[in-house]
Amino acid sequence: MKIVICNSKNWFNLDANNESSFSINIIKHKKDLTKDFLDSISPDYIFFVHWSFIVPSEIYSNFECIVFHTAPLPYGRGGTPIQNLILEGFKTAPVCALRMIGELDSGPIYEKREISLDGSLSDIFSRLNYAINILIRNISRGNIVPSEQVGKPHVFKKLTKESNELPSNISLLQLYDRIRMLDHEDYPNPFLISGDLKFEFFNAELDDDAITVKCRISKC
Repeated sequence: MKIVICNSKNWFNLDANNESSFSINIIKHKKDLTKDFLDSISPDYIFFVHWSFIVPSEIYSNFECIVFHTAPLPYGRGGTPIQNLILEGFKTAPVCALRMIGELDSGPIYEKREISLDGSLSDIFSRLNYAINILIRNISRGNIVPSEQVGKPHVFKKLTKESNELPSNISLLQLYDRIRMLDHEDYPNPFLISGDLKFEFFNAELDDDAITVKCRISKC
């Protein structure tokens, strides 16, 4: 079984079981994902773990491409699903392995695994890493037939760096959620602006009536 892993972020790692079970090519850069290269290796599956670029139709139309998306699809299509789910009060969410098609996050689902959304984004990525490794293994070994999504779609708007500014008049729990959901090296920290100073927050811990947090202060 030959598979390709497309991953442009640093948080995902293949486990030893998958590494030893399949012939694997890993692609990290947009320039390396070409139809000519894929034709030369003829992969059975191409898994897009966390890919920050648009995939040309000539690739997903000619190869079995599978993308991972953490949301109870069709609810939660679109950008920054983990953060948007946390803001809406979700405590868990399924990691869905779905076929890549022309419409974003709309393809049939091969399999999904529920994960907790507790803790920092680094904690969540650790659970996501574990779940995705299982999904890659199950799909590559199991000849799974994907099922169409059922229900009314709800599309999230991708959060921007500007939306990471912490609002006033929110609860302590909401403030904690907004800090922890971005607490990973690949993501910009939530912040406050006061005069010409920028306060960035990370490593938050929630007690009964207080948040303990680290803060970086810099000039705007």
